[in-house]
Amino acid sequence: MTYRTLVVHLDSGSRCAARIELAASLAKAHGSHLVGVVGTGVPDVILTLNSAVPDSFDLVSLSAGYLRSRAEAAAAAFEAQARSLGVASFESRVLEEEAVDAIVGQGRTSDLVVLGQADKAEPVEGVARDCPQQVLMNVGTPVLIVPFAGSFAAAGRTVLVPWKDTRETARAVRDALPLLRGAERVTLLEIDEGAGETSGATASLREACRWLERHGIAAQARSEPSGVDVGDAILSRACDLSADLVVMGAYGHSRAREWILGGATRHLLGHMTVPTLMSR
Repeated sequence: MTYRTLVVHLDSGSRCAARIELAASLAKAHGSHLVGVVGTGVPDVILTLNSAVPDSFDLVSLSAGYLRSRAEAAAAAFEAQARSLGVASFESRVLEEEAVDAIVGQGRTSDLVVLGQADKAEPVEGVARDCPQQVLMNVGTPVLIVPFAGSFAAAGRTVLVPWKDTRETARAVRDALPLLRGAERVTLLEIDEGAGETSGATASLREACRWLERHGIAAQARSEPSGVDVGDAILSRACDLSADLVVMGAYGHSRAREWILGGATRHLLGHMTVPTLMSR
């Protein structure tokens, strides 16, 4: 498996350039075609046939024009940056859709989607606060989420994989194989969520390391009791190892048209400190 097509989400936020820089680095490393995707959003104007608002359609036109102009500016900035960074193959796509729909639609025919972590303190105009969750749970493609703080020109030299014997974790590791093959250090961390002391690597963890070894990836196995919240334990170990990438399965289910995320997934989405690849 290789990453032949990468999709990166574009917006008018201050962190878009950092996201593009990381996506461009991956595209160059893997010989990928890089697609910058931006949704215009929906005009924030209520259509009405009330004769008291005779210019309603003009208002919609003006609002739609502003949204289109904003999206096109983001696309132009992406193309200029991708060109300056030396990306061999790239294009931008401006879609008359909400951001989530645009990313999901384009992401389903790509190998990896790159988007930014939501920052509640600095929301981006036209992008839903739960955009990462919605994309992650609907796209069916691995998602690389870039933190809203910090500089990440590259990712994947030192990788931490929180290992669980689950479908979601196995899917995430498989989706990350192109990155893991190029890593200098890969650590599989199994966290015992019980209260007792861990008794060492489980059969599942040992078999996972053998699986990666057959792919030419020398992974180190590490098993330990959590002692704290699992999400905090993952972030702590990422810091201890100086990891520049976390690879993990995402857990969640739909209820009443909303996604109810698992505890570790929710914690990482809210507190991540390094780029995190998630699959489900």
